[in-house]
Amino acid sequence: MLILITTVGIMVLIYSDNYIAHDQGYLRFFAYMSFFSTSMLGLVTSSNLIQIYIFWELIGLCSYLLLGF
Repeated sequence: MLILITTVGIMVLIYSDNYIAHDQGYLRFFAYMSFFSTSMLGLVTSSNLIQIYIFWELIGLCSYLLLGF
């Protein structure tokens, strides 16, 4: 799962680079995407329910921020 999430995340970032290159919120978008990818990796590597809950909530926050973008 780590390889799958990392590969898909990198592919999305590469595609998004060309798509959003001339937008004013370029850096903010990539900060949100990086935070989302990090949260997904954290969820996959969580060892207990508290960590799973925290990373699940971070994923929800990142999704909200990305949809609002």
